[in-house]
Amino acid sequence: MTSDMAGTGPIETGAARERWSRDMAAIAGRIDPTVARSWARVLEGCPGPGRAEQALLGASLLTGIDHHVRSLARLWRRRPHLSGEALGLALLTAATAAERVDQHRSSVVATGPEGASTRHKSASRTTGAALEEVIGAARRRLLVVSYAHHPSTPMVEELTAVAERGVVVDVLLEKKTGALDAFRAPFARMTDQVRLWHWPKERRGAKGTASMHAKVVAADQSLALVGSANLTGHALHHNIEVGVLVRDPGQVKRLVGHFRSLMTPDGPLKRA
Repeated sequence: MTSDMAGTGPIETGAARERWSRDMAAIAGRIDPTVARSWARVLEGCPGPGRAEQALLGASLLTGIDHHVRSLARLWRRRPHLSGEALGLALLTAATAAERVDQHRSSVVATGPEGASTRHKSASRTTGAALEEVIGAARRRLLVVSYAHHPSTPMVEELTAVAERGVVVDVLLEKKTGALDAFRAPFARMTDQVRLWHWPKERRGAKGTASMHAKVVAADQSLALVGSANLTGHALHHNIEVGVLVRDPGQVKRLVGHFRSLMTPDGPLKRA
């Protein structure tokens, strides 16, 4: 490029490279990671950009992605000095980065009102479905925090199954709602695996009137549901509720760590 010889050449070249990288990242973020891996293998054997489009289209078993093939071929024509292997590695690197981000991306969950899910599609996940995913993901520890909690048969069965496979379940409830008393009986014989916690009035602020109002369910330190829904049938299936499914292990670790610190011998929370 003749502009490379000008005084502003390095700046222009740097900007062009950034645009090229952003365009590559955009393609990688819009195709399936398996497609990216397949295309990277195809590009290794491509002699140049002139045959890339035909080769990639021939290797694609999916429909509706022809425009991504054309975009990738155009990127190569903008950097024709790159080998097919280099282009494939660039695509694979961008696709791997996009996949890692997607794995840690939080998502919105919502519920209600009853029947609205057939008319409104703004939320991709319901609260109940997200809760099932979190409970099923627990391998060592499960943290359950709720202001109100009516121990319905399905919830009792799910938590019992989790405890029976060796997961330690810590359940923190607001005593003044009656949730704690209602939850004792189902797990009276599993106190080592299902541990009930409460916040004694004498340890609360605002002259003992502060409330334990959080709603959190966290599997180990990897996945958590945080939102407005109490763990009741109405909240999970009928009320208008919103929440966030947190997939970033760093964020989940900090969230779980906050409650674990409150459960230490010197902390404000006590075993019920």
